[in-house]
Amino acid sequence: MESKFALSSWSRSSSCATIALVAVLLAACAMSPPRGPTPGAQGFDGDLAGWRAASTGGSGPDAKWMVVIDERAVSAPRVMSMVAASAGGEDRFNLYWTPEPAIADGRVSVAVRADGGEVDQGGGPMWRVQDADNYYVCRFNPLESNFRVYVVQDGVRRQLGTTLVITKPGDFHRVIVTFVGDHITCALNGAVMLDVRDATIGKAGGIGLWTKADARTSFDDFVATAK
Repeated sequence: MESKFALSSWSRSSSCATIALVAVLLAACAMSPPRGPTPGAQGFDGDLAGWRAASTGGSGPDAKWMVVIDERAVSAPRVMSMVAASAGGEDRFNLYWTPEPAIADGRVSVAVRADGGEVDQGGGPMWRVQDADNYYVCRFNPLESNFRVYVVQDGVRRQLGTTLVITKPGDFHRVIVTFVGDHITCALNGAVMLDVRDATIGKAGGIGLWTKADARTSFDDFVATAK
């Protein structure tokens, strides 16, 4: 009787876990991608003074970033794209960021489209960027079907939170991160998916865009506001 009860309990638990997983994946599929520009957003159509390419880890030159005309842009007519990966290897993080405005508490929002990549795909926004080795980043990866938030300290990345999502490559998906003190919430297409706390970097810092390895990614409709 005990063995039958244990097996029955395990079966119910397994079924519940499967149902919960399917619910998460269906919810992610049902989320609405961005349909139009956000008032006050930076569409990468104007002055990019202060923005620069950089890298975390790996070796060799930085990846190539370029403003390109894109008929599918959220904030027409241009997007910012990482069009060529560096030769820095699978552990290279590709950055395009600016130290101004320096924000301690606030919100960053950006539309992200995974254009390609064999090792990695997707990407996301950075905030409280101190330099190329110290910052926060939230990103989605269509190859891994996940949405994650990290802190990078002295060039070492540490995961703070993760969840399963399905994001279709070739479509824009909006990542919105709100950060106040040690509290960070991350939303994908309007649905808050991650809620974490971390006090590693509390100082004001810059903002930017992030991909990993060979992830060719386009970014548009970037907004950064201080609280």
